[in-house]
Amino acid sequence: MSETHAGNRVVVTHSPEETLQLGALLAADLPLGLVVAIDGPLGSGKTVLVRGMVSGLGGDDALVGSPTFGLAHEYPIGREARLVHVDCYRIGGESDLESIGWSGFAGAPDTITVVEWAGRIASSLPAECLWIRAGHCGETCREYEIAP
Repeated sequence: MSETHAGNRVVVTHSPEETLQLGALLAADLPLGLVVAIDGPLGSGKTVLVRGMVSGLGGDDALVGSPTFGLAHEYPIGREARLVHVDCYRIGGESDLESIGWSGFAGAPDTITVVEWAGRIASSLPAECLWIRAGHCGETCREYEIAP
């Protein structure tokens, strides 16, 4: 189900499989160099959404896991392109971002950067990024508000 609120698209998924499909559909329109900022509570499907994006971009979605402890994972998504998946749950600020090489991949022309817990580093994100707010609407139901 998809609807629009204040110019933002709202999509509700009812299973992890539907969330994977949403990620793959979103991926079809993601240009290299884009930063995708995802924010939402624990268990709201952020990593499942990223897994779908990697799959939709031709990468191996079996490699995708939550980078909470590794902070950033890199997945090849095609010829000489990559998706960098960053988890900011344990990031304290801009200096922590630089310790994981943020300036080397965020906005790079061969990279799509996807940031979970993006609200924690909002001031470090580029002005032009895609925001996705994830939330719960039931035990297996998730809601994604996508702001261009």
